[in-house]
Amino acid sequence: MNTYTKIKLLFCFVIFVGSVNSLTAQQEPQYTQFMYNKLPINAGYTGARGCLSVRALYRYQWVKMDGAPQTTSFSIHSPFKKENNALGFYFVNDRLGVTHQNWFNVTYAYRVPLGKKIRLSIGVNAGLLWYKSDLASLVRNDMTDQVYNQNVSRILPDIGAGLYVYHPMWYVGVSVPNFIKGSLYNKDQASLISKDMSAHRSQHFFAMAGGVIPVTKGFKIRPQFLGKYVFAKDQKVPFEADFNLSLLIVDRVNVGATYRTTFGKAKNYEQLNNPESITANLEVWPTKQLMIGFGYDYTLSKLNNYNKGSYEIILGYDFAFKNKKLDTPRFF
Repeated sequence: MNTYTKIKLLFCFVIFVGSVNSLTAQQEPQYTQFMYNKLPINAGYTGARGCLSVRALYRYQWVKMDGAPQTTSFSIHSPFKKENNALGFYFVNDRLGVTHQNWFNVTYAYRVPLGKKIRLSIGVNAGLLWYKSDLASLVRNDMTDQVYNQNVSRILPDIGAGLYVYHPMWYVGVSVPNFIKGSLYNKDQASLISKDMSAHRSQHFFAMAGGVIPVTKGFKIRPQFLGKYVFAKDQKVPFEADFNLSLLIVDRVNVGATYRTTFGKAKNYEQLNNPESITANLEVWPTKQLMIGFGYDYTLSKLNNYNKGSYEIILGYDFAFKNKKLDTPRFF
């Protein structure tokens, strides 16, 4: 594949991801340590670490708030012996009040060299979403409302794609983890409400970028960014952005902070450009292959009056292939 063909392929994929049509409301889980948990966000990341890589994460958002979100995720991925191909899997459980969402996805990526140490990775993910909501347990004003007198249990297909371009010192990526629409009500419930009030899945667009800047011996600065947008036909959902800056010390300790905010105007509401949270994150590598991370979010919005912040823990391990040296460090 010549350079012109590679560039043409990259351009077509960006147009494809950017042209997806609408839906409504943010539903994908939120991560503070997104930079270490990319697979559930971007299938193009599959195999990018060049080894068998495992990540497990737990997030407790808005501690002390009743029904607050809690998220658990697990991912594993690796390149094949022929390194152009890579395979992965991730599971995510996201709980919010009486609602549970469970994603089970297999990922595949085809990786193409673009230049010295630069690779283009085109990834796809496929699986299912198991959506459950115990609506009948809710305490409500009208206990006779038939919409909420039965629980929801829906299994929906999940198909997405991602593009990831990376170098040992930087990366950029775009993705849509799911393209498929689907109602989140049972058939009988959907017939009792108007179309405007129905709950359905939304398509989420993610953009990410990051790099490593050596400062002096033993110290490196790592700026990273994650942008999130929901394609919504009936409502305007603000663009959300995470700006992270961290300091890597002797390739074994990483200390950083993230500023999360929103941009845009919600439909029928005032301009939204308010900060959502500021986060501190700490990651350590006790060995070359083991990573332990912790994050804490301090809420800056009005929700700060009702919670004690958010906590996140992540564990990772990279298995070196036999007869192949595991490069250290692997920044991304």
